[in-house]
Amino acid sequence: MNTIVIQTALALEQQAVTNKLSNVNDYEHPASKTIYKVGHYFSKGNKLQIIVGRTNQTNINAAIETERVIQHFNPTYIFFLGVAGSLKDVKIGDVVIGTDVIGYERGKAKEEFLLRPQFGFSSYELEQKAISFINSDEWQMQSSILLNKQFHYKIAALTGTIASGEKVIGSTASSIYLFLKKHCSHALAVEMEGLGFLEACRPYPLIKSLIIRGISDIVNGKEHSDAQGSQEYASNNATEFLFGLIDFIGIKQEIVTLSLRQKLYEILPKFYPSGLRDNEIWRRAGGDLSLVNLNTTGKAQWVDALMLIENGGGGYITFNSLITQMRIDYPNNESLKILCIECK
Repeated sequence: MNTIVIQTALALEQQAVTNKLSNVNDYEHPASKTIYKVGHYFSKGNKLQIIVGRTNQTNINAAIETERVIQHFNPTYIFFLGVAGSLKDVKIGDVVIGTDVIGYERGKAKEEFLLRPQFGFSSYELEQKAISFINSDEWQMQSSILLNKQFHYKIAALTGTIASGEKVIGSTASSIYLFLKKHCSHALAVEMEGLGFLEACRPYPLIKSLIIRGISDIVNGKEHSDAQGSQEYASNNATEFLFGLIDFIGIKQEIVTLSLRQKLYEILPKFYPSGLRDNEIWRRAGGDLSLVNLNTTGKAQWVDALMLIENGGGGYITFNSLITQMRIDYPNNESLKILCIECK
């Protein structure tokens, strides 16, 4: 099933997303008690379930909450949506799609701070589809409707680098702003959550991830533009871009034949990275090791093994028996609980 998760940091960003949904209800995480907003979005005749989380600010919080939502919901698509400050080439209300994020906090403190940047990357596939959507007639029409001439006369949507750190930058004379202009001169925008979000997504390459930011200030005069409603305007523009992109991609909420195998392939190499011999998982589940090629990497072993199960081979092993043994090893893993339900 194509599950879509949208992460936000601020309440107004979460509200902008839920305004696009119907039948919105609160969902409480059984372990952490985190509250998610869950609702439906109708896209080209398809009813999609959307889970909306709120991480609060900072990369640390974004990483923790994103890992938690991935583990519990196991989404196919995950987006981070919110506001950001302009560094170059974008104005209030413009939309930036973060193809990559540069973390500027890590480094070595000497006479001058020596930056040792961290990097995060959105999914290439979604990045390419976002570029196509930017150039589409659908977005050109949509952006003209969204335009608020109080801030500018045309909404631009650009793809590029975003700088991410732990500080709100309120002046172009500040040392942090000058540092960014020197060391991250190619970055279009600056924010506080993107690196943590993408770092949490990195171990799950099959989950498609993308950052979408609306520009809410140009650093100088931040308090003034916020008071004029720039954050709400930027959040709304980013939200409209995201849901327009969902329509453009044509995501369907459907169960496909390979969904269970694909989900198992996402989980198994992380729990049993050395392959089928790890913790005797294959043998315990009824599998015959003589029927699989063990002279490859752990990931490659799982590709062949899961295909074997799907085709009715491998010994007395089934998806159900494999999941049952995995739950003995990881009894509190929420993803396995969901897989167990799907397998019945």
